[in-house]
Amino acid sequence: MVNLIVWDKLSFDERALAQFVQGMLNRNGVKVYIDIDEYMSYLDEEYAETELFSLIEQNIALFSGAACYDLACDDIGINMAATVSAATDVLCAPRTLIKKLNALGLETVFDLADIKGDRAERQRAVWLKYRDKLNTSALVHQVVKEGNFHLVLRDFSIANRWACIYTSESAPDRQFRREVLEWLDTNVPVYGWNDDEIAFIRDISTYGEYALPSDWSCNHSYFGLSERKLKMNAPRTEIRQGKHYIALVVSDGDNIQWLERQFCTSSTFGQRQRSPMNYKMSWTFSPSLAKLCPAAAERIYAGKKNDYFITGVSGIGYANCLSYPREHLDGFTRLTAEAMADSDLSVVCLLDELHLTEDKTFTEDRLSCYAKYDNIKGGVWELDPDHYRGGRGKIFWANGKPFISVKYSLWHPSDKPGQVTKEFLDDFIKKINALEINPESEDGYTVINIHPWTITIEDLDYVIRGLDDKFEFVYADELIELVKKNLG
Repeated sequence: MVNLIVWDKLSFDERALAQFVQGMLNRNGVKVYIDIDEYMSYLDEEYAETELFSLIEQNIALFSGAACYDLACDDIGINMAATVSAATDVLCAPRTLIKKLNALGLETVFDLADIKGDRAERQRAVWLKYRDKLNTSALVHQVVKEGNFHLVLRDFSIANRWACIYTSESAPDRQFRREVLEWLDTNVPVYGWNDDEIAFIRDISTYGEYALPSDWSCNHSYFGLSERKLKMNAPRTEIRQGKHYIALVVSDGDNIQWLERQFCTSSTFGQRQRSPMNYKMSWTFSPSLAKLCPAAAERIYAGKKNDYFITGVSGIGYANCLSYPREHLDGFTRLTAEAMADSDLSVVCLLDELHLTEDKTFTEDRLSCYAKYDNIKGGVWELDPDHYRGGRGKIFWANGKPFISVKYSLWHPSDKPGQVTKEFLDDFIKKINALEINPESEDGYTVINIHPWTITIEDLDYVIRGLDDKFEFVYADELIELVKKNLG
């Protein structure tokens, strides 16, 4: 029987405590689940609603004591506390709730406010004290910042005995981040997120790790890591000859929390399922979701349109393959190939900076780490700058397999939803209609990136209706096969 904690019945401080209780009890075989948003649709066991402090009292013997911290969006204490609870059996709680734990029989063993210094110094002190008791197979990097503060995900850190930190882009914070990344095993995930995507991913890639954006993710201490395998069902149709071939690729599918939450309902994929139009589309999708939340992955694969899936950037997780340590890249791509096989994926999506591709030998060597696997047909390459279209459609080759860079990006320059105008879409239609039919040249094949945060399916439907009949929309793997056949 699963103990269900009702999120809406908890105060803010109680919600923070619930994450710690969930992580520690799930680690010890007591099943705890929290009913947040979409996640109730993934619970397929019998459950009974449980009051938080009653649950603590029933399992009091599993806790060795209590510790308190200050719960505030500008105080790193909650992440320090998560690291303590990950390394020990001490249940950490917001200061406002510590007396309730004392009344249940848990003695306060220390106060995290007693650890002084700046944010990096305080976190380093806790990490150094407990790191020998922590698991180095992953890291949780959960944001603690006004305007971007989440209580969730720390249960996953606590259950698996992973460190939980937050670092900004200040010099002391980045130095601490690099110390922790160097301490981790290589080719392991960093769950959560950060303020500066580019700097964060650059640091993670440099030390041979990868990111899984998940700072809104919940209940992963309950899910554990599944061995479920997926089977894609992308309807195949005959491809017309003598056309300009386009693959529409929706970005940002590396985002675990998006896939788990509103992806199938209110977001782009949900809009797609309700649209009267049904052209071929390719969606980036994290193969790690099959292990992290297989019920969400299976729901996505059950879509009823002409939907095909490729990996999110850059395989098993978000990294930059051109700046990944070469001595670890083979391990990363091996994990990617295995995860792709488990999720029935054959095309990898990559994200890098265009200027790093200038050395042809260097670039081909990096791509060959992916291309050497039989189950990887090739790739789609998002190259910055210019909203992933920096490569202008250039095709890179490795082991006879093409990696096709994005030629155009349907992405509103405001970076904000709801700003798209008819004039913006008409201008984009005009650019695409100017493309020529030329199957013997790179110019005859186009990847269009679709930015899901600023472009709706209604916007995309409008664009498709405005295009000439000279275009044939194909899945990403079909585009790769056409390029291999006609240009290889």
